[in-house]
Amino acid sequence: MIWVKRFLMAVGLLTCIAGVWVVSRMDFSKDEPRVLSEHPNAEWRGGADGGQYIEVTRSEPPYYFVQVRNDDGSLWDEGWLKFGEKSGEPLTANDVVVFTGEGVIYLQQCKVLSADRAKAEQKRC
Repeated sequence: MIWVKRFLMAVGLLTCIAGVWVVSRMDFSKDEPRVLSEHPNAEWRGGADGGQYIEVTRSEPPYYFVQVRNDDGSLWDEGWLKFGEKSGEPLTANDVVVFTGEGVIYLQQCKVLSADRAKAEQKRC
């Protein structure tokens, strides 16, 4: 019976040592930010499996012109949207949650990109 206890203690000790070794070998550093050389202000939204670059190219509060680019830098979609009030906080790429395509962009609320600034306020999801 004492040999079983010693064996189980040895297995437990080896398991703890292996666990500490595995954790010490893991890489917890942050990934390098993804940057487009042609569009340095574009910010990546997405993960390792996909996403897009978002860039606010013109700011005329409360209207903003947003360009959405594929991961290779090619233009996917662009358009005007109305965000907030004229005296409020400006729209940044950090405010974008996701762009789902077909002009639909999600901020804190769903907005639709419009080719015409005057129509940007009228389009809703």
